[in-house]
Amino acid sequence: MVALAVAGVLLSVAVPSYRDGLLSNRAKAVATDIHLAFLMARSESLKRSKDVEIVANGGSWINGWIVRVKTSTEVLRSTDASTDVSLACGTSPGSASGACDNTITFGRNGRPTEYTEFRAYITEKTSIQARCISISLSGQPRVTVDTDNDPDNGCN
Repeated sequence: MVALAVAGVLLSVAVPSYRDGLLSNRAKAVATDIHLAFLMARSESLKRSKDVEIVANGGSWINGWIVRVKTSTEVLRSTDASTDVSLACGTSPGSASGACDNTITFGRNGRPTEYTEFRAYITEKTSIQARCISISLSGQPRVTVDTDNDPDNGCN
């Protein structure tokens, strides 16, 4: 009986911690997926010497996205919707959360047409660090961690 009581106490402490770990991994996975989409679009645009675009599914990034050659219907990579993870977007360094274009285009030179930053975060748990994925005008993507746990001010 004592063993059951001890197990119950341990479970009541471990379950919330386990849930936070799962949510943190989901935010990391979404950040990794966006980062890989940026890398692939850049690589394919250089390899094919054509414009390659990343397009939001159904007009919203939270529904997932596809990578495709701009003049083609061929899908190079597809990513499904994420659960529990919110995405915000800014179009300049340090900008507040806002709406992003539904398409990010990489020119044949491997460079995007504009600076873009995504923030992947858990809405219900601000204690879980957000991940920011930015693409500079040179075309190099970068992932950073939000150290102040405030997804509205970007990663600092």
